[in-house]
Amino acid sequence: MTKLKKALKILLDIIEIYLPMATFSALFIAFILQIVSRYIFRRPLVWPYELSQFGYLWTIMLGACYTSRNDSHIVFSIAYEAASPNVKKIYDIINYSLTIIFFSIPIPATIKFYQFYMTRYSAVFNFPLGIIYFGFVPFVLITICRSAARLVKCLSPKKAEGKNKEARA
Repeated sequence: MTKLKKALKILLDIIEIYLPMATFSALFIAFILQIVSRYIFRRPLVWPYELSQFGYLWTIMLGACYTSRNDSHIVFSIAYEAASPNVKKIYDIINYSLTIIFFSIPIPATIKFYQFYMTRYSAVFNFPLGIIYFGFVPFVLITICRSAARLVKCLSPKKAEGKNKEARA
């Protein structure tokens, strides 16, 4: 089981860290090339703009997966921080449940979207738009899986309490 966990961690690192890093690097280089070609050489290029758009989509979608890994995304937690541990648990259960529900609802429409956009191509690179917009799929799947794992953890009894009960006996 540890080999599976290790392989999954490597796969998640590739999806959440290295792919966004590569797409952002491509986006940045294309952006700089566009500026240089337009304002220094007075000959704007067409392809850097399209590459920047696609790089931005993939960077945002996969980068959002990484922020949810350690709950490092921006949250408004005034009410949550002021609540008691039991109320926080209820908030967490509601949060993870709603995330699973609302991220699962668009899956059928997303499949239709990708089927349609696999027949459409980008203007400059002539690349299928379904692949270009595919960054949404890992974002949705990873978000659902993480929320489900956190929901299960939230609903299961704490291990520390079980250890303390055994120590008292």
